[in-house]
Amino acid sequence: MKNLLTLKWAMLIILTLIWGSSFILMKQGLKGFPPEQVAAIRMVIACIASSLFAIRRFKNLKISSIKYMAIVGAVGSGIPALLFAIAQTKLSSSLAGMLNALTPLFTMLIGILFFKSKFKNLQIIGVLIGFIGAAGLVFIRSGGGISGEAAFAILIVIATCCYGLSVNVIKTFLADQDALLISAISLLIVGIPYGIFLSTTDFSVRLFEVPEAKMAFLSLATLSICGTAFSNILYFNLVKTAGPLFASAVTYLMPIIALSWGLADGEILNPLHIVALFAILAGVALISWKGEMKLSRIWSRKT
Repeated sequence: MKNLLTLKWAMLIILTLIWGSSFILMKQGLKGFPPEQVAAIRMVIACIASSLFAIRRFKNLKISSIKYMAIVGAVGSGIPALLFAIAQTKLSSSLAGMLNALTPLFTMLIGILFFKSKFKNLQIIGVLIGFIGAAGLVFIRSGGGISGEAAFAILIVIATCCYGLSVNVIKTFLADQDALLISAISLLIVGIPYGIFLSTTDFSVRLFEVPEAKMAFLSLATLSICGTAFSNILYFNLVKTAGPLFASAVTYLMPIIALSWGLADGEILNPLHIVALFAILAGVALISWKGEMKLSRIWSRKT
């Protein structure tokens, strides 16, 4: 029992560190490559890594599931990867990490609006509180006042909306499919076109001629392998070992890691951002309180 307790806490801490570090790694990647190449590099490497993890499971693929996996690949990985990369050309990594906490709110809201998910009044209150916090993060800049870069923050809001749609598609149409197989096939579907696009750019020239590019590529490779392929496996094992409620704690801890990395990198944060973050997390807590939509459903996060 003691060993099991130690194991589940170790997995939770490792997973939180990996996902919470995603945003600073993306920031480092942008030092050597433009945002569209950053997204492409991430998807290509994640595609290869996930395929290697799940290659033995490809034989279990149902042809009828491919169209839903394509949707998951697009809205759960491909589109958010580009939106986050563009947004972080203007926004701090800590702010990106805090806004990512909106994912559970959109998961529930989309589930109610389009997938006939059940809900409670308390959960609706949670959604409203969370969106008030999000508005604060979007419109308050580091130095105080209203941000002129709100449009870039909205890109991340759209990305978390995509994550919420992806989770509901998986829950509704792919519940009988192996989770690793879903991850591998969906990434393969978006990884191939991203790879073709990357081959038409000056990626290879940048890699060898731009001084910052090699370290940037290493950061993106770490993000793709650890933050996508390995972390999915770790998360599935955490849910299996410790249960969905315990695993959902990663949603609350990730922004703390992202914020810590941002401050360590010299980013300036307005205290009102912390207030807004707590509003989002309070909303998340309310929608997960004995709700039908458990936060453990939210595994595609991936930034």
